[in-house]
Amino acid sequence: MNVRKGLIGSLLVLALLLGACAVPAAPVAPAAPEAAPTGPVEMEFWFSGPTAQMEYMLAAVEEYNGLQDKIRITLTETPPSRERVATALSAGQGPDLLWYNHNVPWFFGIEAVYPLNEFVLDPEIGIAAELLFDAARQTVQYGGIIQALPIRHCPGGLLYNRAIFQEAGLSDEDAPQTWADVEALALQLIQRDGDQVVRWGLVNGAIDWMLQELVLSNGADWVDEELSRYLTHPERLVEGLEWWGSLYHDKKAIPVPSGVTWAGVEALQVGSEAFIRGDAAMSGFHGLCSAAAMLDQNPDLDIGGGLTPLGPSSGGQRTVSLGFDGIFVMADAANPREAYLFTKWFFENKGVGLTLVSPGFVPSMRAALEDPAIQNNPILGFGRVLEDLNKAKLRNFHIFPGRLDVRAQEPSIAEAVFLGQVSPQEAVDAFVKHAEEVFRLYADDLREFREKHQIVW
Repeated sequence: MNVRKGLIGSLLVLALLLGACAVPAAPVAPAAPEAAPTGPVEMEFWFSGPTAQMEYMLAAVEEYNGLQDKIRITLTETPPSRERVATALSAGQGPDLLWYNHNVPWFFGIEAVYPLNEFVLDPEIGIAAELLFDAARQTVQYGGIIQALPIRHCPGGLLYNRAIFQEAGLSDEDAPQTWADVEALALQLIQRDGDQVVRWGLVNGAIDWMLQELVLSNGADWVDEELSRYLTHPERLVEGLEWWGSLYHDKKAIPVPSGVTWAGVEALQVGSEAFIRGDAAMSGFHGLCSAAAMLDQNPDLDIGGGLTPLGPSSGGQRTVSLGFDGIFVMADAANPREAYLFTKWFFENKGVGLTLVSPGFVPSMRAALEDPAIQNNPILGFGRVLEDLNKAKLRNFHIFPGRLDVRAQEPSIAEAVFLGQVSPQEAVDAFVKHAEEVFRLYADDLREFREKHQIVW
């Protein structure tokens, strides 16, 4: 009996449950849509530079944030470490905006940046091409991609200490114009105490910069216009290495160049630090923009400068290497259009001002040449730099695909000569053979890049 009652009770419960399931459920009200964000678009901007430039950039970002309420930029000072930037980008933790230079395609790949073509060429928010020097605009165009807005440029050249020049009865008008002038002044201005050098007449920049400038200032080029051959006129590089090597081996007029792999730290510091301390009359051949960092370390330096002096085979034709610093919108930026709008504002309103606190740099905007402060720049305004730039053939640093293996071998040319392992001719012959093999292996890539490398802006 109890079992039967239990069974009937279970069946009643089951029936009730089935009936409940058959009754349509009451409609559930849809969730209220999330309110659209009302605050500004937040963006992070990574910047590194000497103190004066950092202060200028901070003030510019603060001004921009105060001018409008749709975009808020947070400026983060980052060490100038490509390893740090590359690590952050690969981990998806990079910035929306990055201040960097022409090496971006080499260090991080062109895919790391957001192409600006759609914005720069937009009739409403674009930038008129005629506002920029042609060379300045061309330096940021890489394989048909406008990779950044160029704010300033760094031409190759030679710096000199005006105080040491004046002590020797020299002025800006005596700045060297040829390799022969450089050698004569280096030997005139060096000071020795027995076998010990107490003041150098000339110290080198980084070995790759010096090597590059030897080629360009002696009537040769690193790559032809068709991207089919590397190192035009190799005999002119031989000539440059013979001269450079003789300054080191025979005349003892220069210390070990910066950036070599076989010298100890102490030896390398002699060259890189002597000019900054005021213990060298000249520093070259390297970017004139290095003056900014030098003055940050020693504000008392009185520096003059000029484009790289001409070699004996130049025929009077100056080719100037031109790299740029600018603002990149990164590929992972959540709001690339808004990031571009800040970049455009900075370019149009603050670019020249940043150049003025960046000694040795050249502005990108044509109007800057009418600015008395640019004309009277203590480094560029003394006479010839801007005038010579207007006459020179200009070479974009990276006019062929980034990470092409040839560039990695360039410093080895000079190192082998300075180490005394090979003659300049042997070093250049080995390099040319290597370059020809690389160009053969990458012929299809080079052809495809050349077809894409159009000036679109």
